[in-house]
Amino acid sequence: MILKKDIIIALSKKLSLPYKGTEQDWDIEMADSSRINEFIDLYHQHDLAFEERMALMSLIVASYDDYLNEHDLAVDCRWDRIKATLTKDKRYFIELIDYWSLDNEDDIFRITPLMRTI
Repeated sequence: MILKKDIIIALSKKLSLPYKGTEQDWDIEMADSSRINEFIDLYHQHDLAFEERMALMSLIVASYDDYLNEHDLAVDCRWDRIKATLTKDKRYFIELIDYWSLDNEDDIFRITPLMRTI
């Protein structure tokens, strides 16, 4: 999924992210496992444009993958919220789900086994 620059800039400002404009993979580079709750709350509690929701969910998933790396796969209740949102709007998030699910047998990302359940 290609994220539009104006959407990235708007979300970066809303979230006070250290965005410089040179990031190649904004969602992965701006991921922050300590802010997952804040990101999820913004997704659910604010009136965001469709493309903002798409970009924000990319950031949430990347941040949760970081969390899993830091906490040795300790899945918590936030995954339930993330999974419910991805499942509910699967048709919009199919590229994101496919990216993190990987088609091969190697689980390169910590979140891959979780994403494969969607």
